[in-house]
Amino acid sequence: MKVIVINGSPKGERSNSMRLTRAFLEGAGWAGAEIIDAAKANVKGCMGCYSCWTKTPGKCVIDDDMSAILPKVIAADAIVWSFPLYCYSVPGGLKHFLDRNLPLALPFMDTAAESGEHPPRYDLSRQKHILVSTCGFWTTEGNYDGVNFMFDRGGSPTEKIYCAQGELFGDRVPEPRVKARAAEYLETVKRAGAEYAAGGISAETRAELSRTLFPREEFEKGADASWKIEQGAGG
Repeated sequence: MKVIVINGSPKGERSNSMRLTRAFLEGAGWAGAEIIDAAKANVKGCMGCYSCWTKTPGKCVIDDDMSAILPKVIAADAIVWSFPLYCYSVPGGLKHFLDRNLPLALPFMDTAAESGEHPPRYDLSRQKHILVSTCGFWTTEGNYDGVNFMFDRGGSPTEKIYCAQGELFGDRVPEPRVKARAAEYLETVKRAGAEYAAGGISAETRAELSRTLFPREEFEKGADASWKIEQGAGG
């Protein structure tokens, strides 16, 4: 089984989302998955020239790292998208990466799609997509609407693990109680990976994944204090 991880975090290996992703990979038995650092790869923004639909069908005219990455995307049986939530969407580098997937689509309109999508150039129906993301809010509710809309289009089956209070997985948080709760959550993500590979994440595990690390008031008070800036102080 060919598995690739698209790491969309500008922090690279220090990404909090990648901590969750590695736990999922370990549980699924996918520890050997190839990790593609979308934020640091030489992937320029799409120019909107549509040459990949007209002049060079299926091939982008931009000569950068995407030329080697796109065949890996096509060959993958499972793609794990790992990223933090930036402004209710994906980080800029990952957005470039997603835009540059345009060669995978055909230019013709899919008349069967109500909103008028483009059909895929290749049969990727076998592919599984897993989203693993952390955000800095106390909850994920309502904050991932933009991400859901972006990834749910196209018909590929998608599994999602969204975790709020993501900074609590970082090295900046020294409190033993916080570290213990973060470690507990990572074990749940690991279990989710094992269950997913075996056929599906259980309702019990999903419930644990959706449970916030700490209550809102406690988290937000600590998050505000961590900036060491008086509230209301101007720049």
